[in-house]
Amino acid sequence: MDSRGGQGDIGDFGEESLPELLRSWRRRADPRTFPGLPVHGRRGKGLTHGDVARLAGVSARWYGALEQGRDAGYSADFLDRVSAALRLSRAERHALYVRAVGRPPALAAVPEADATAEMDEVLQRLVDRQAPDPAVVTDLAWNMVGYNEPARLWFPGAVREANQMRWTFLSPEAREQLLDWEEDWARPYLGQIRYERGNHPDNEPLRRLERDILAGSTTARTIWDRRELVDHGDGALRRLRLPYHQGREVAVRTISLRPARSDRLRITVLMEESPEAAAS
Repeated sequence: MDSRGGQGDIGDFGEESLPELLRSWRRRADPRTFPGLPVHGRRGKGLTHGDVARLAGVSARWYGALEQGRDAGYSADFLDRVSAALRLSRAERHALYVRAVGRPPALAAVPEADATAEMDEVLQRLVDRQAPDPAVVTDLAWNMVGYNEPARLWFPGAVREANQMRWTFLSPEAREQLLDWEEDWARPYLGQIRYERGNHPDNEPLRRLERDILAGSTTARTIWDRRELVDHGDGALRRLRLPYHQGREVAVRTISLRPARSDRLRITVLMEESPEAAAS
């Protein structure tokens, strides 16, 4: 079988096949913790095929095909039902998708609310501790869900706009404050937007972001036609001239991070460079 059936491909999850993973997940579950499941007269621990099918609301035959590793074009709804029935972690759900259909699960269609909820006190403390360098936390569509005080002081317009990309492309002040705007900022940013749009074609906030930027900027439309792709801006050296610095030119190094617990958040720190380091 191919990697979706999991019989002969090591893939991303060791040598365990899809059937082995599903059997292991069934056996570790305690039937007594599932309301409505009969527990008397059981011969062994864990859930049966029938239990999982019942909890997922599917036929035992259909679940059995999955556990046998058959390639049957399983839907996301079906796999999510099985994932919920087996109480899989996010990493295990990812493994289930990759083994069953050859791809990871898609992100939520509307991630803003989930991303905002993931911006908790611990993450805010991490962002605050990046001072004196500005740091922002954005969701998949670059909506700002968190920032530290230096970010507010350096970029008050972007904080008011509450979206990093919209401010960059649609605010006249951004073109003056972000030096070499077209080459150092607009081109890589549009490459990042195209990259995320390709990875999440059904994400409505990303679709709206693309539409608004291209509608509002003729330069952006010209750059977009180059079809450049950029996965992140980590390590890039860029220059600014902000009111906060009384017009003094400042060089910053972009540091990009993603919390391991979240698929939706990115942390961006602009680390100020000394003139000597920026010139090297």
